[in-house]
Amino acid sequence: MRRDSKIRPFDNYKTAITDPEHFVGRTFLLDAVLARASAVNVLLGGRRIGKTSALRALEWTMLGSRPRAVRRPFPVYISLDVEQPTGLDNFRFILIRRLRDSMERWAKSTGLDWRERYRSFLRQISGAEVAIGSLIKLKLENPEQTRRLVHEDFRHALVNSLSHTRALGFEGVVFILDEAEYIVRKEWANDAWSYIRGLKDTDTALKPLVGLVIAGYRDIAEYTQRVGSPLLNIAEVLWMSTFSKAEHRQLVTLRTNSEGIAIGQEEATAIELLSGGHPFIAQQVVNNVSDGSRIGLAGRRAEAIETLLTQSVLNRTFALWWNLNDKSDGFKEAERQIYIALAARQEAISASIARDTSRSVAEVATALEVLAGTGVINYLGDARYSIGSRLFEEWVRLH
Repeated sequence: MRRDSKIRPFDNYKTAITDPEHFVGRTFLLDAVLARASAVNVLLGGRRIGKTSALRALEWTMLGSRPRAVRRPFPVYISLDVEQPTGLDNFRFILIRRLRDSMERWAKSTGLDWRERYRSFLRQISGAEVAIGSLIKLKLENPEQTRRLVHEDFRHALVNSLSHTRALGFEGVVFILDEAEYIVRKEWANDAWSYIRGLKDTDTALKPLVGLVIAGYRDIAEYTQRVGSPLLNIAEVLWMSTFSKAEHRQLVTLRTNSEGIAIGQEEATAIELLSGGHPFIAQQVVNNVSDGSRIGLAGRRAEAIETLLTQSVLNRTFALWWNLNDKSDGFKEAERQIYIALAARQEAISASIARDTSRSVAEVATALEVLAGTGVINYLGDARYSIGSRLFEEWVRLH
């Protein structure tokens, strides 16, 4: 029985996964963040690598998928692309507004288990007034971007909110800031991150109770590495990566079981080869298999690659990664050159690529990190990398 692609969840697996039953992998990443939840964690990865899905998994894990005996901070997911703060005072306002909103939605959520309660939490729409201590009230209906909080009001509201999170069974709070490039590209970025650093460095009362996860791509990576950056030395930087073989098998098994299709080992191997362990590419290849293209059969792989490369979603995604016109946040000229050099060898250490491209080892190492964080190559350890998705490699060859 084949599932109609029009009714597949998450927009045909093109958008973030918000249901734990459909999420696989990322255990090491989630454990690393949870182990230092009260710190500043920077999560980096390219388009479609699964950052938002991982952030949502972090959210539902903190909300209740672990035993209550384990210390849990209360998570507050914020998409900065959606909120679009206009300055530091407005940014502080958004942090408190979303914290209070999330607390209210969690208090109203219901379910027989933590998964059902999390799904209820996502469906809730808050419309109550949010009291910030005894100083001010904020209405959540149609909030205006001009609303601001100075430091004293923000701190008062945060301390007050932390007492309410304890009543809900949590200790502390973690602000999960998705699409953080929005702030980095603003002239007030240093003010915002300096303020965060000040909270973590000098506010001894709040320091152990407030954590941040800042997610983004190369703009965030470059900002955190810049000399004088307020995030330098206080943030733990974690790059996303492709799936391991076991995680990839889990994804394919989950999809094929849910859609009632049977595939053999040859097809499973072909899916892994074409995707290179990239979760988004794997999802789209499985869509193709489920909809009738038997890519593992002898003599059909070249035809399947040609079919896949005509699909608009993959073609657009690959073009954004390759960024030949330098109009996206994808690869720069050096990264394109280094990818081609690695493709010629298929597997190499960074020093070998440096010799092939006449670029410094440091420049090559940085570029390989970006390429791996986008998911088009795989990091094997000890400065060694290999080509990842054969589908993307073929797209590059044709372009």
